[in-house]
Amino acid sequence: MIVLGSSSKSTHPFYISVTEIRSDAKAQTLNVSCRMFTDDLQEALYKLYQYKGDLEKQDAQHNTFLQKYIAERLQVRIGNKPVSFRLVGYETEEEATWCYLEATSFPGDSTAEVHDRLLYDFLPEQTNLVHFYRDGKRSSFKLVNPEEVARF
Repeated sequence: MIVLGSSSKSTHPFYISVTEIRSDAKAQTLNVSCRMFTDDLQEALYKLYQYKGDLEKQDAQHNTFLQKYIAERLQVRIGNKPVSFRLVGYETEEEATWCYLEATSFPGDSTAEVHDRLLYDFLPEQTNLVHFYRDGKRSSFKLVNPEEVARF
């Protein structure tokens, strides 16, 4: 049996995040959703930026730190061109935080390379699952720390 929980309730026995990237060439959109354990994300924000925000309480200041953290640890290149994202929001759901980002430009619909180092700084056991959806079709990749590159 797998038990999930936050540090305020109980600890979780594994460390995993999920990043979903949705590309739609016709609509020329690229959207990203990142799901991380809230306690791990809060600990990373504190250790890196000395930020003690409680993500379970909505606060506009969280956006600044979440944007910075994700931009430093999640990079996407399409057709060898870097994609810039902006955080459009986040929400907490039970023990996890979902962060939502959208591309500020759409570089096309060719090979995608994803560099995902979310939560690798302090969690050597961290595993990141990356799901890339291109026009509705999903491809997935499992990255175990220190692996960080997935190609789609």
